[in-house]
Amino acid sequence: MNCTENINKNRRAVGVTHAMSYSHPAKKHSESEAVGSLITYKRYVDKHKVIYYGLSKYDLESVTAKLKLQSDFLKYNYLYDRINKTKIPLSDIVISANHSSNRYYGEIQNRVNTLVKVAQNKSLKPLFITLTLSSEYHQFKTDKQGTLIPNPKYNGISVRESVKVLTKMFTRLRHDRALKELTKEQRIYFRINEPHKDGTSHTHILLFVPADRVQRVVKAFNRLYFNKSNKIDIVSNGIQDSVNYVMKYINKTLPRSKKDNLSELDKYLNAWYFKNRIIRFNSSRTLAPLSVYRVLYNKYSLLALTKLLKENHFTFYLAIDTNKVVKIDDEWGETVYSRSDHFDMKKQGDSLEDYSQTNDSAIGSQ
Repeated sequence: MNCTENINKNRRAVGVTHAMSYSHPAKKHSESEAVGSLITYKRYVDKHKVIYYGLSKYDLESVTAKLKLQSDFLKYNYLYDRINKTKIPLSDIVISANHSSNRYYGEIQNRVNTLVKVAQNKSLKPLFITLTLSSEYHQFKTDKQGTLIPNPKYNGISVRESVKVLTKMFTRLRHDRALKELTKEQRIYFRINEPHKDGTSHTHILLFVPADRVQRVVKAFNRLYFNKSNKIDIVSNGIQDSVNYVMKYINKTLPRSKKDNLSELDKYLNAWYFKNRIIRFNSSRTLAPLSVYRVLYNKYSLLALTKLLKENHFTFYLAIDTNKVVKIDDEWGETVYSRSDHFDMKKQGDSLEDYSQTNDSAIGSQ
């Protein structure tokens, strides 16, 4: 074999090597896209994977962002008193579980203490009730490893709507003759909503009734609710012990009122209430309406105001167009509340001159 043949042979060998290692640009780009899509999909799945209370990391981030927007609004907007030339930040007057948790908790504690005083004055006995929903209301269930997996029996009812179902369940008991025959002062209750591990709501209720009605209410409860997870217990340790027991649940639903740095579990719990728009605490209409108490709290205690309202101590004047309270006089004709029209809603940086009057939400917040 001569030199020319050797050179051609070597060239052919190199050509084969190049051909074997060559990859088409379009194919390489397609493979890269596939890998990128797989990574993107995995990130999407991880972000939407349920972690606590039926919520995902995406849900938590979404709630956190919305709360930040609300917090900024309250921080940078204020009421301007044109007469006294003073500013009142909205964050100083709002009562909210998320933005003024200490004030919100204090108000709940006041309502609970007042309800208990009324119950004690009436010599009522406490009953502790737990109401839950059946399997088809649970979007997830727990497998043998303790992992949340989709529940094939789920009926598609949202968490918010399921709370309404719990309310209707409790309404069945309230409308039963065992309670219906009692006066409003003889059937006092407060109720706390909280989530199961999978995010489905359940409710705890502390109900106060006359001693001679306890067994009849228990019998009615057992007749109306067949689910083993629905329970009613006669509290034998007295009213205060039962209140302390229920306050444990209230404290759990308001982690922000107890500590500044929330655990991951607390953050998801708080997000559950916000995302699903669940009210943490409800009570019977035994006490004065909060809308009235919030404008008269500096003049009357909640217990005293409740008593005065029942005795028709006040005269209320309402706006014809909005039906809002514009003035409250006591029985001697003295004005104890008057809606103020000298407040403007403003934000940081606005001029204090020639500013239009505020909206209804700001009026009367002196």
